[in-house]
Amino acid sequence: MLTTEAEAAPPGFMAAVPAEAEGEAEVLDIGDGQGSGDEDWTGDDVPEAPAVTYEERTPGPANLQPARLALLVAVYAIGALLYLAVDPAQPLILLVTTALVSVGADGLIRTHPKGDFQGDVAGTAPFLFLPALYTLGSGLFLEDVAEGYWAVPGVILAAVFLSWVMYAEFLSVDDQDRLYPFARLVLNVGTYLTAFAFFAVVYTFDVSLVPAAIAVGLVTLLLSVEVLREAEADPLRALVYAAVIGIVVAEARWDLYFLPLESYLAAVFLLLVFYLGSGLVQHHLTDDLRPPVVAEFLAIAIIGLLIVAAGRIFESTVTLGP
Repeated sequence: MLTTEAEAAPPGFMAAVPAEAEGEAEVLDIGDGQGSGDEDWTGDDVPEAPAVTYEERTPGPANLQPARLALLVAVYAIGALLYLAVDPAQPLILLVTTALVSVGADGLIRTHPKGDFQGDVAGTAPFLFLPALYTLGSGLFLEDVAEGYWAVPGVILAAVFLSWVMYAEFLSVDDQDRLYPFARLVLNVGTYLTAFAFFAVVYTFDVSLVPAAIAVGLVTLLLSVEVLREAEADPLRALVYAAVIGIVVAEARWDLYFLPLESYLAAVFLLLVFYLGSGLVQHHLTDDLRPPVVAEFLAIAIIGLLIVAAGRIFESTVTLGP
């Protein structure tokens, strides 16, 4: 077999085949051994990379194990119903239910793929304050407001909201999750509802002044950790700020002893103090405590005080009668 110049040419060389061999002049690209099918290819034909959408860049929500969540909610519902059904009430039932929910919440949080809790026994503690206090506070609050068969729908509603709280706690492990803002909204709502339940129970159960102030301060401290952990990465620093908020709310409970406020109106007042304190500290930690933010909180404080004052006037009118 004869070897032509084209066959001996190095790769990438454009070889011309004599016209006498093929009857006409023809140019072949043998650089990559692909034949004449690519003679129209140019350097401008490089395909563009596909555009990456926001959803593709943002991590999707982590997969929660539904069986674990369902079991946790079932334990809460059964325990709460049993606590409300037994007469006289047995606090031990509610305490055991709170402990079981806390253990279940701990196991659920540790299944998050982004959670670095391996070998860290106390790593999930900031995620457990709200579920534990919600279980305890909702049970006490339902005991006060739900009578007879009304306890059943009350427990069902509380159990449904607990499932949302636990899902939000699970999502909040990863602050890059695209559902993280929704999770924080649910957790903030759950925190303030739990605080209101405890503040109201302290009055309706006629707890004396000193234990009531201590209980209010301690509950506020633990719930403040839930609110502030979004803004403060240092647990010790967050705990110090949470303790300050707890002391302020406990002092407010002490001062209410000398004011004509009782029951739910007093609970609303304490909730207002808690909301203002935790909100201002949170914005301070995120370097966002600007004049418009302060003005917004002042407006909320004024509206809240007006609501409490109007409620007190209405309460006095109803008590005095015509």
